[in-house]
Amino acid sequence: MFRLLRYFSITSGLALLGVALVLISVYRQSSLNRMVATVEAENVAMSRAFANSIWPRFASYVTEPAADGEDALRARSETAEIHGVAKSLVAGLDVVKIKIYRLDGLTVYSSDFSQIGIKDHNSSLILLAQRGKPSSTLEFRPEFKGINGLIRDRHIVASYMPIQVQSGGVEGIIELYSDVTARVRDVTTDVTWLSIGLVWTFGILYGVLFIFVRRADRIIKRQYTGLHREVGDRLKAETKLQRALDDAERANQTKGEFLAHMSHELRTPLNSIIGFSESMTHQVFGKMGNAKYLEYAKDIHGSGSHLLSLINEVLDVSKVEAGAMKINETDIDLAHTMRECAAMMKVEAEKVGINLQLSMPGDLPVFRGDVLRLKQIFLNLLSNAIKFTPSGGNITLEAGIDSGGGLRIAVADNGIGIKQEDISRILLPFEQVESHMQRPVKGTGLGLALSKSLTELHGGEMILESALDVGTTVTLRFPPERAIISQPELPFHL
Repeated sequence: MFRLLRYFSITSGLALLGVALVLISVYRQSSLNRMVATVEAENVAMSRAFANSIWPRFASYVTEPAADGEDALRARSETAEIHGVAKSLVAGLDVVKIKIYRLDGLTVYSSDFSQIGIKDHNSSLILLAQRGKPSSTLEFRPEFKGINGLIRDRHIVASYMPIQVQSGGVEGIIELYSDVTARVRDVTTDVTWLSIGLVWTFGILYGVLFIFVRRADRIIKRQYTGLHREVGDRLKAETKLQRALDDAERANQTKGEFLAHMSHELRTPLNSIIGFSESMTHQVFGKMGNAKYLEYAKDIHGSGSHLLSLINEVLDVSKVEAGAMKINETDIDLAHTMRECAAMMKVEAEKVGINLQLSMPGDLPVFRGDVLRLKQIFLNLLSNAIKFTPSGGNITLEAGIDSGGGLRIAVADNGIGIKQEDISRILLPFEQVESHMQRPVKGTGLGLALSKSLTELHGGEMILESALDVGTTVTLRFPPERAIISQPELPFHL
């Protein structure tokens, strides 16, 4: 499950502890640095006072090179005199030790006499003082000898100050040891209180964040549980849907196979019925005894032909759905084909009082495709337009070339039109819309769907645009590669 609370507890606790330690360390070091700077300023003033007291009498003693040994320096009268001045100056102050160096690093005086005569020319602080820059350092001394005796466990600020004359040159170095134990203790106390304050502050902050994160963790767990349940339900639903889809595909395949088989089985007896009825209508074997039989034979022939066309459409749709429909491509005289189809349907249109027109340019190119399927498209679209155009209406079959070099063929009528919400539906097989025509409208609802599929088999697209009570336009667009050559001739109008 989720480990957000555990991760937060560990990471935030470590982060807050790290921040607290950094803040405490920075504050402590900053406080100590300020303290050292303050003590250094005090020692600079003290060193000037000490230098003013001893320099008029002992300048030569400090600046002249020492030719004597350590014992001789300690025994000189100047040492005792400087010691007396030093003790009187630091009485009641925090200065616990004083040393005086020559520029070569030799200790000519120290309140700890044992250090007199020792050279310390490698110290970086002495080197800074030789260049006229005072410097200080903070250190802890477990034990050392001060000006008033032995001193233990003290925090000391050792300050090295140059002794400068009026000309600005450095003639010696004074080192003052200041006892800052009390000041360090005060800093430590401040740091302790700061630590306590930070611990309380961060503790409260951690507690508040812990409550928030714990609540968020519970919410996330609850949402995760709900999401897990929802995903499980969706997976189950998807499994059921996939199973239903597979069943539907199998059913559709079975339907296609059944339709193809039944269509094939029905066509054989229908061809016989149509052939026998046609022989009867033509009275090939002699005249019929009664004229009524001749009329029945014509009805049988007409009904059989109509039924055969419906079966052919069902078979074609089944082939398209099964992916078995193939086109036999040849070079087609598109203009001639359009004239044939228009002429065939013009008779049907005139029977119901509809004006069918044909319009195309004289340079209409040759079409590369299946002539039977192209005629089937034209006849389906024209037949559909005639069905839904009232008497006195107009239908136009037109063709042209678009700006991209492709072919554009359209069948337009001013019939009853189609509602916008029904346009996508009627392009599906066996779908029809309600008709308000006075004459009966027959059909299976396969014409548009089949025409669309046959157009797409040629690499084209069929676009249906319609408005209720205004009319319908079906446009076929074929790619430029379907146009082979141009046939220069005069524009044709039927």
